[in-house]
Amino acid sequence: MSNVKFFRYLAYSLEILVLFVLGSTPSLFPEIFGATACILVALALTIAVFESEVPAMFFGVACGVLTDLGFSNSIGLFTISLTIVCFILGFCANNFITANFLNVMIMSVITITALLSLHFLFEIVIKGYDNAGVYFVNHYISRIVQTIVCTAILYFVNKFVYETLE
Repeated sequence: MSNVKFFRYLAYSLEILVLFVLGSTPSLFPEIFGATACILVALALTIAVFESEVPAMFFGVACGVLTDLGFSNSIGLFTISLTIVCFILGFCANNFITANFLNVMIMSVITITALLSLHFLFEIVIKGYDNAGVYFVNHYISRIVQTIVCTAILYFVNKFVYETLE
């Protein structure tokens, strides 16, 4: 591994740690309709489009583990799904598509909506909570929108990191 890749991966790792600490700090980010953004999901997706498959997968694992620990104190849904999604995004970004802003936003809207809908399905619907539809509208839609907005911001941050340390 070259020195440039080492420093780029170090920058991504520090970004993951800083955003995890900031995201898990109570009342730091505003809760809109009772939900905050899944910042590490957005971060994993934006890293994946700039890196090849294997590094994207490892950063997906790291972000997934920390997201799972932040949500439920157990490793599961986000770890597995972000690992697979980041591998696929890294492969597609290197072989089929250009990692421009529009493509990244289209992929993130689809991916974030699917991941958070799966989380809602496993954590709310299957456990049998009452008024699951109201809970989805009041909490999950705002979380999806906030995460997509964070993806737009993190795209430019990670594009800068990638282009600076390429």
